[in-house]
Amino acid sequence: MDSSRIYEYVMEPSEIREFCLAVYVEQLKCRKGTGVRLLLILAAELLFIPIPEVAALTVLVLALMLLAVGIYNYAVTVKLLRGQQGSLWIEGGKLKARRRDYSEISCRHIGLIRRTKHLLLLGYMQGVRRPAWFVIPLRVFGDGQELDLFLAMLRTPQEQTQEEYIDRNSQQNAEAEFLRFSYRLDGERWVRLQKGAADLINGGSLGKTARIYGMIIWGCVMAAILTGAVCLAAETFHWLFACYGLTMAVLMILRIYCRDPEKTIRKQLKSPEIAARVCGLWQVSLAENGISVTMPADFTDMFAWTSLAWLLETEEAFYLFHRDKKHFVMIAKESFLSWDQVHLFHRICADHGIQKIAPKKARYVPGWLVGLLFGLFLFVCAGILMVKIFLDSRSAPGSVCGDTTGACRWRNSLHRRRDLRWKKVQRRPMGYERLLTERARLFFPVKEIPSVLAG
Repeated sequence: MDSSRIYEYVMEPSEIREFCLAVYVEQLKCRKGTGVRLLLILAAELLFIPIPEVAALTVLVLALMLLAVGIYNYAVTVKLLRGQQGSLWIEGGKLKARRRDYSEISCRHIGLIRRTKHLLLLGYMQGVRRPAWFVIPLRVFGDGQELDLFLAMLRTPQEQTQEEYIDRNSQQNAEAEFLRFSYRLDGERWVRLQKGAADLINGGSLGKTARIYGMIIWGCVMAAILTGAVCLAAETFHWLFACYGLTMAVLMILRIYCRDPEKTIRKQLKSPEIAARVCGLWQVSLAENGISVTMPADFTDMFAWTSLAWLLETEEAFYLFHRDKKHFVMIAKESFLSWDQVHLFHRICADHGIQKIAPKKARYVPGWLVGLLFGLFLFVCAGILMVKIFLDSRSAPGSVCGDTTGACRWRNSLHRRRDLRWKKVQRRPMGYERLLTERARLFFPVKEIPSVLAG
């Protein structure tokens, strides 16, 4: 038996919440390194800034950040799954799923199988530390035996050969197919095409994306955190503290959001699974019901025409972008045989409501410039601190600064406490004063003994 029955379902609100929670937990497990770094930052704060309020503020903000990310993911998932009929089945050694669009993947690539109270989650690594999931409610299975049989088919698939698979797909799509393109990609070429898509998104060709809102939100949050932590440590507020927090937040935003993505994309090829999935023969077919993309390692995605919204052109490829501004179909220009085929491709896309727009150039901040700005900022902070220490050291030991804000107020309190200590010493008995004088002679030359103790 090489196929299962087709399981159709509509997820309930409680199941969607359970799915979001399970996926979020799995995502945090994949980001253990980030958690370790956050703990190291918290330990450094407790070591170098031993103020409980600062540590409490950091923990509170981290908790709010995790909560905000979870709420955002839940809102996106609810919009995607609520009221949508889905179907999932196994056929020919492949796991197939259909909701708005259609996807199929070889069962041997399903490396993550998770079971919650009401759901079965089947996942694979879509990128480095980035799993993708298929979900099906357990209620669609008649009993536990049917579930065990489904999992056995998933773990020990009876796969078709590549020739049988291609012949079968060609027979199914031959009648309704408009165009078919084939091209091969190696690692370097795949990096360039992926970077081309990232440039289109980051350059604003598709309008404002979640990346812009993320920059604004996280920038404001980081500026507030850093300013609040410094103010708590100094027990006062000064405009320099606000400048410090804002500058550090801007540098972090430049470091996270405004760097060239090529290095990050190239890192993904270090994973053998991803390299096997992207290097090889790609096939793209335009049919009446949508666009089908067959990738190496038996991955297939099919997008309905209603799911695609924009067509953009770069020097190396054409890109058809999904309405979510994240997924896309790329077609290398070398796969076109003639200009007539290019014109036919544009006409088919226009007939199905896909808008062709001009690309905008993406601009990135060089990594060396961010490092230089950070070093310059630390140098300026150190200079301001040294000037402040020098000005404080020039003030008389018993003088009190007239300014009641900032560092002067802190220095005034130190002067008051020191004067109180001298007054207590002056009120002590004369015998005790001589004892202190004799002990002071052991540590100070005679000329340097304080007048209060020398009597």
